[in-house]
Amino acid sequence: MPSLVVVVLFSVLIIRLFGLQVVRSETYRRLSEENSIRKVPVDAPRGYILDRHGEILVCNRPSYVVSVIPFELTKMDTTIQLLGEILDMDPQEIAEKVNQNKFRRFEPVKIKRDIDFKTLAIIQANTLELPGVIYQVEPRREYLQGRLASHLLGAVREISSQELESPQYRSNYRSGSLIGKWGVEKQYEGNLRGQDGCEYKVVSARGRVIGPLCPPDSADAGSDIVLTIDLALQRVAEEALSDTVSGAVVAIDPRSGEVLAMVSRPTYDPTLFSTVVSESTWRSLNEDPGHPLLNRAIQSSYPPGSAMKVITAGAGLKYGVISEQKRFKPCAGAYKYGARWFRCWKPEGHGSLALVGAMAQSCDVYFYQLGQELELDRWSRLATECGFGKALELDLPDETGGLIPDRSLYNHRYGEGKWTRGVLLNLAIGQGEILATPLQMASLIAAVANGGTRYRPHILKEFRKGPRVDFGDYPKDDGRLPFSTQHLEILKRSLRAVVDDPDGTGRLAAVERVEVAGKTGTAQNPHGEDHAWFVGFAPLDNPRIAVAVLVEHGGHGGVTAAPIAGKIIEAYLRRGGV
Repeated sequence: MPSLVVVVLFSVLIIRLFGLQVVRSETYRRLSEENSIRKVPVDAPRGYILDRHGEILVCNRPSYVVSVIPFELTKMDTTIQLLGEILDMDPQEIAEKVNQNKFRRFEPVKIKRDIDFKTLAIIQANTLELPGVIYQVEPRREYLQGRLASHLLGAVREISSQELESPQYRSNYRSGSLIGKWGVEKQYEGNLRGQDGCEYKVVSARGRVIGPLCPPDSADAGSDIVLTIDLALQRVAEEALSDTVSGAVVAIDPRSGEVLAMVSRPTYDPTLFSTVVSESTWRSLNEDPGHPLLNRAIQSSYPPGSAMKVITAGAGLKYGVISEQKRFKPCAGAYKYGARWFRCWKPEGHGSLALVGAMAQSCDVYFYQLGQELELDRWSRLATECGFGKALELDLPDETGGLIPDRSLYNHRYGEGKWTRGVLLNLAIGQGEILATPLQMASLIAAVANGGTRYRPHILKEFRKGPRVDFGDYPKDDGRLPFSTQHLEILKRSLRAVVDDPDGTGRLAAVERVEVAGKTGTAQNPHGEDHAWFVGFAPLDNPRIAVAVLVEHGGHGGVTAAPIAGKIIEAYLRRGGV
């Protein structure tokens, strides 16, 4: 029986071959001589990006792109010259694009994107003079909110020839493919990018498309991504920071680590990168002294100033150097350590203060004396355990970790035994070599707010593909702050006084009928005016939002940064804070 099956199958194969090679051989010979088969890739639409409530942030729109198939360029010089005139491009630029893909002669090389219909009509009218020139519809990235959240969302750009040769892109990408270059577009490239399809067309010897050879391989769109970002709050944060030249805002839900808003100024228009960026535009962005492509929320680090007193106070409580009631020598406007005077921000001094008053009024002399009693190794270790000196592993690319100085750093810089405990006096008030990102500061204050849990900050809420929903692996618990529950309650009372006390430095962050807690910071800057900080959370007993605000060269944190934080907190809680 098996032998009979083999005989039958073999007979069918012979009959099929006879039909192809004898009966229809003339038809296929004529087809091969007069026509050719064109394989045209079809770009898969990238997935949409949405905010936590389903508002669309990034989508796609249909757009025409003109390409060249090198193998079909039978009259290369004249074709390129004419195409350059039609597209208003330098023919040399077109020739370079073609030559860069000389080893992929059968693949379309994208020459110009987002072509208007008038230009397309001219190309159609000159089909015979433009052999090898084709046009297609491709999905073009559309950033519906303009510059809003541009650093967080990122942008796409055409893949470079160097990237195309790398193992990461070699198998699934081709010349002209768009890839995520920054932000969410880069971080979740593998999810947003779908699977390209392909069309097989019969083309006459004169370049005219006769029809499809067979049904196309359909493109499969990428997954949609829902972010933790609240679009309405993002707008408020951007508007609150709009009067500043440069700065950043990070807002976090302290109950989960979800990033509710992230702003960096100056900003840029991500739509610029949806087509080929001109050399002059790219140079202008890179040479801009404001560095608009830099996400200051995670890619820049700064001295945190007095906002770091939260950790110094926590260290003092943990190691028994202070209690809530302990007072040091009264502040007279300066403190002498060795031969050097360390000055308080208030020249006339604050007098005698315990912890709550010292935090509320941000008395430097109180914290100088506290720092003198601490050990550098202990302070550095605690700061590291609070999430400083290393990246927090936010799901965005290129996050920096800042810097927490330790003994080895000072030994290397000054020589072993050649530096004094005076370095800790500076670190105690957030000055010196210490550097922190706005994200790290927001994460710290969020952990204080929720009672000590260090949730990992994240912006992914879920992936969506048709009816399927996949949730990200969040929230993630990165441990606890190294402070007891009792000490955290003392810290929270102190931070409440910063905003609520008549002499508190953060009074301008106050929100009517809401208990806001926080800490101001004014960080000395050797390159200009001081940087302004405010970190805070609300409500005090049931915190739903934690915020860090940085205003570069903003002066006093209580004057510049605190009101911005207050606006953001109020807007979020007035809408229900969900």
